[in-house]
Amino acid sequence: MWSVDGAIAFVAEEAGATRVTGLDVMGETPAYQDEHARRRSRVRFVQGDLHEQATVAAVGPHDVVWCSGVIYHAPHPLLTLQRLRALTGQTLILASEVAREVRGRPNTCVFAPPPGAHPGITEPLDPARGYVGWYWLPSPSALRAMLAATGFAIDDEHATKHHLTLIASPA
Repeated sequence: MWSVDGAIAFVAEEAGATRVTGLDVMGETPAYQDEHARRRSRVRFVQGDLHEQATVAAVGPHDVVWCSGVIYHAPHPLLTLQRLRALTGQTLILASEVAREVRGRPNTCVFAPPPGAHPGITEPLDPARGYVGWYWLPSPSALRAMLAATGFAIDDEHATKHHLTLIASPA
């Protein structure tokens, strides 16, 4: 739901996906509900935490899994990737902000929960509230290595200066 109100799920459905499930720790937004009704959509929404086994079971495996902007918010990014592996039947599309490579130190991650507040959010950081803070910022090599460690093979990638999208399949 975070700022897109299910838009990616609706695009997948419109493109012909036969079963589409949206998952977020946030609940359905009014904009999502309105668009779902307007389209007479069959998109299913599950509110839950990807890190909880019950949520993974509720969502179930899908041929294609799209995950964007999550890894750097997760306190346990390898667990996040393990849960994504449990959901991915054929293809994972994983997009993340990344740190620059450190020369001579591949596979580097920066642990950086912000003091006080996440940029753009005025409340103090409260880990009990979920994944508001940026916890981990992996380098591109670290993100690739984390995917390999959790059972994925990278098929393609698209990179800009501080962003990496990896297309992967179960190894």
